[in-house]
Amino acid sequence: MKLLIPARFVGVLITLALIGSGSLALAQGSDQDRIRAKFAGEEIRQSDIEAFISQLPEQVRAAPRDQIEPLVINELVNTRLIARLARSAGTQDQEEYKRQLEVVAARILQNVYLGAQVEARLTEARITEAYDAFVAANPPAEEVRASHILVEAKENAQAIADEVRGGGDFAEIARRESTGPSATSGGDLGFFEKGQMVPTFAEAAFALEIDEVSDPVQTQFGWHVIKLTDRRQASPPTLDEVRGELTEQLEEEILGEVLAEAREGVTIETFDANGNPTEN
Repeated sequence: MKLLIPARFVGVLITLALIGSGSLALAQGSDQDRIRAKFAGEEIRQSDIEAFISQLPEQVRAAPRDQIEPLVINELVNTRLIARLARSAGTQDQEEYKRQLEVVAARILQNVYLGAQVEARLTEARITEAYDAFVAANPPAEEVRASHILVEAKENAQAIADEVRGGGDFAEIARRESTGPSATSGGDLGFFEKGQMVPTFAEAAFALEIDEVSDPVQTQFGWHVIKLTDRRQASPPTLDEVRGELTEQLEEEILGEVLAEAREGVTIETFDANGNPTEN
């Protein structure tokens, strides 16, 4: 199904993108950077289209190219033609234009500078250091592997525990007696951390020694006989698995560093709407 975007809606979004657009997607003059429109001595190239589309909301970028590109080209042509009229009228000399240009220029300066600072400071060594700190602050949890047999009555559970302790095969008894979904696998639950099971079951399982069988343990599901089969420390996530999360955290950290540097030694006074001093 094609995503239909009203032309007026796309035009508004593109206008917003014009203000925030960054680097071109293609190098101007390259073979791929073909001319898409020519008028009054000016050209609209594919790189112009790509740059502005990249700034649009995701739902607009998802529209079919044969729908969105003509709208983008039309908006770019309109913008440049109106800009020509504005320059002819001397709008660039008006104070309101200069005021808005200064605001936009300051924002562009900020974005370019912050981007360069993040790129320079977000080194692989810093990411590795953050990963080491993450692993140290989040030690791997202990995991156990256990099997269980689930029945409705405590007396039945006690009889099963006695049978297993007397030499009965736990897996075979689980297949025969257990009402839980793990019965088909001999009651095996695999490895799990303490917090992954209901508290009563987890406390009993983690208190066992390997190959030890528990007394009947009650949970909201019924009565369990638990056998511990293995115990280990879970492996920490790899650097690649948490790289995205760490990168986001470090980017925020770097932006905080730059802001602190910008404010260092600067006295900032603020005032309310009535001109009264406020606390920073």
